[in-house]
Amino acid sequence: MAPNRKIYPADHWLRSEDTERALAAYLDQQSKAYSRMKNAFVSELLGDLRGKRFLDYGCGAGLFTVYAAKQGASVVVGVDAEETAIETARYHARTEKVEPICRFVQSEDFPEFLRGDRFDVILMKDVIEHVVDDDGLLQRAVNSIAPGGRLVLSTQNSLSLNFLVQGTYNRILLGNKDWFGWDETHLRFYTFMSLGRKLRRAGFAVKDWRSVYIIPYKLPALPGSKKKFLRLDALSGIDRVLGGTFPYNRLGWNIIVKAEASPLVPQRMQLPENIARALPAVPALV
Repeated sequence: MAPNRKIYPADHWLRSEDTERALAAYLDQQSKAYSRMKNAFVSELLGDLRGKRFLDYGCGAGLFTVYAAKQGASVVVGVDAEETAIETARYHARTEKVEPICRFVQSEDFPEFLRGDRFDVILMKDVIEHVVDDDGLLQRAVNSIAPGGRLVLSTQNSLSLNFLVQGTYNRILLGNKDWFGWDETHLRFYTFMSLGRKLRRAGFAVKDWRSVYIIPYKLPALPGSKKKFLRLDALSGIDRVLGGTFPYNRLGWNIIVKAEASPLVPQRMQLPENIARALPAVPALV
């Protein structure tokens, strides 16, 4: 099956078969100020996960899959398109001693067999900008969420100061119209307005927003420096203060939205006690 996305280069940690090194690279990435602030807001919007059925779509190395298991979610499923990412996520769960609670699925698309099972919480952290059919993705998500269940989604925002600076430089001065941010596999940008419209069309009600990187704090290093970037991490405190306050919670480089499924969607099917028994024996399950 042809990928429904751009593929990461072979040297990216996501495609490494060395799970230990891949996890170390991933956790180092998540330790940076930008990721720490984003993850804190994601955790806040996810809310109480105790007893919840949780789906981490685009789980990567499983940061929030592991988090949900530790928070007491009753069912935890991580899905990613890259088989190497799934192996790293499983290794991550094993090192955190929550592997028996977690189930991992490798799939290029929203897995068909999950659509009949309703999750209470679905996370799509930095996923939608990678997917060709973003409207279809949101529709499949609403088909897999319980009545009143919540979706937490993050993506990059073209209505931000960083886009004004970097977007002007890359798109206008350099003429690179295919520049979609820091990740070469992104397909598009969103704003809180365009993202809100897509969510409402799919059947979600937008409830809350957060944003990070309101003021850029990862800057090009000074000439002669051995470092690639100059990190002014103290500026991340602006995110902490303003990232949950209107209108700044819609104006950061990364926007995070919490949306709820209509209580009128069909009642969820009862998930069996052991979700592994409900998953068909197909190659996508690893």
